[in-house]
Amino acid sequence: MATMRQGELVKESKAFLTTSRTIGVALVSVFLIGISMGAALNQEGLSLFSSSQESFAATVDNGMGINQYIMVEVDEGDNDEEVLIEHIFHVFFFQASDRGGLVTWDFGDGFTATGAVVNHSFSEPGFYTVQATESLGGSVETVELLVAVDLMSQAEADNMECVCAPTAKDTIIVLSEHEGRSALEGYVKVEHDGSSESCSLRNPLQECHVRVILQRLSGGDLVEESILFDETFRSNEKVIDFNIEDVGIGAGERLQLRLETDQIRDWHKPTAEWFTAAPIIV
Repeated sequence: MATMRQGELVKESKAFLTTSRTIGVALVSVFLIGISMGAALNQEGLSLFSSSQESFAATVDNGMGINQYIMVEVDEGDNDEEVLIEHIFHVFFFQASDRGGLVTWDFGDGFTATGAVVNHSFSEPGFYTVQATESLGGSVETVELLVAVDLMSQAEADNMECVCAPTAKDTIIVLSEHEGRSALEGYVKVEHDGSSESCSLRNPLQECHVRVILQRLSGGDLVEESILFDETFRSNEKVIDFNIEDVGIGAGERLQLRLETDQIRDWHKPTAEWFTAAPIIV
């Protein structure tokens, strides 16, 4: 009898353990499913296990952009040039966390916008601190982004005319009027363009000539200048490179190139292209 009773107890114990394990596995499965549901809901901005939300954040598609400036002088023969200017502004795309609050943007250039996703262009080269602010549930959070705007410029000036012409004139190409410290790198090119014989066919006493002067003006008055190039040449095209590092421009100041010729038979078409790094206000 005792042996039979012990056998029944063993069977009952095994059955109990099997049932307990089954219930335990089921409870663990339910718990894991609950965690998965909570994680999934949390990705949608809700949480079964926590009332906290992700921090407010903002991004920009690219922290650097390049504006373009294109200037063309058109002369129909009356020496009264028409200046055509085109500006092409880089477009920045900004995005902030959309948690249901009011999102406002301050671009640091006097312009603002509202919304979690906005875009903006800056009309001047430089560095800008962009602020994104969220108002939600009585609290306010602000994050900042730094963007840089460089400038690529092109200029096509009217013909330089020889000193013998009644309308003889020099050529002025404005490089920069942007306040701050920056660097400018580019080139100016002159091409033979006139009825006289080409530069490549001239004798040594009649070689083509150009003088390129870098000038600084303040309030319209010349305060500083340096000669970048002052030579004769016997080619129909001459390219003069320039690289102006760490130059400071104050309020009301301008950097410009002045092109002159001493040759009495020269007609040249000047063009220029240069890059201006985003100025730093110090």
